[in-house]
Amino acid sequence: MHLPRPSSPRQRIRPDAPGYLVVGYLLAIIYALLIIVPLYFVFVSSFKNTQEIYHGLLKLPDHFDLTNYVAALREGELLHAMGVSGFVTVSAIVVTLVLAFPAAYAIARIPSRLAVWTENFFGLGFLIPALAMLVPIFLTIVNLGLLNNPLALVIVYPATALPLTVFMLASVLRAVPRDLEESAEIDGATRLQMMIRIFVPLASSGIATVTILNFIGFWSEYLFAMVLLNQQSRTVQIAVTLLKSQRAPNFGLVSAGVVISMIPIYAIFILFQERIVMGRLAGAVKQ
Repeated sequence: MHLPRPSSPRQRIRPDAPGYLVVGYLLAIIYALLIIVPLYFVFVSSFKNTQEIYHGLLKLPDHFDLTNYVAALREGELLHAMGVSGFVTVSAIVVTLVLAFPAAYAIARIPSRLAVWTENFFGLGFLIPALAMLVPIFLTIVNLGLLNNPLALVIVYPATALPLTVFMLASVLRAVPRDLEESAEIDGATRLQMMIRIFVPLASSGIATVTILNFIGFWSEYLFAMVLLNQQSRTVQIAVTLLKSQRAPNFGLVSAGVVISMIPIYAIFILFQERIVMGRLAGAVKQ
């Protein structure tokens, strides 16, 4: 009696089988709905008052007017808050790149045992939750005299973004051919000259990717902005929360503020979503 031969792993698993495709598309649709429905609710609610929202959560508004948007900009001073967020975000991105690129270059291009230890040290940053850093950072900012100053976030945000930025830039720099570096050494170029004139232009795609990712992260950050800033120096994420009144909350007003605060994020994501995906893959693959 001959027993049937067990099927090989390739025969047992067929990703292109109809069952797998149906399950995959079903999960993708469910995931898309989980994202689209809340966004739709916030968008349509921004054109309604509180009573209209209660009587029809997903119903389209009777009139599309900008009353809530004008009120949100005026009462929440969102333009000023967006200016603060823009200053903090751009400044923190510049500081992050200035600190991360030399570290990534040293890890990727200078053969040394210290490079491995340095990369592992940056990797520890992924293991530290934000809440664990909150109290030490708060005390440090107080001692520096920067409490309620947007410059505090310019110092804090790069520290939180350095691990991912260094890892992704190091992955990009490892892919640069060694011949270019050897030719520059023969011509008498120093490490600093090679980094600025050769590796910065060649790593422009990686720099753009980490810039986009950090922009999204810094603009959306809430915890440190809430603790380190006051109402006069608040970012847009904090300003939106102040639109909610304790006595008679106007959810349409809050929704309008949320939509205004999301505009830069979704503009960046829509314009550069392909680069973001490629950057994630590049950062995940170690050359």
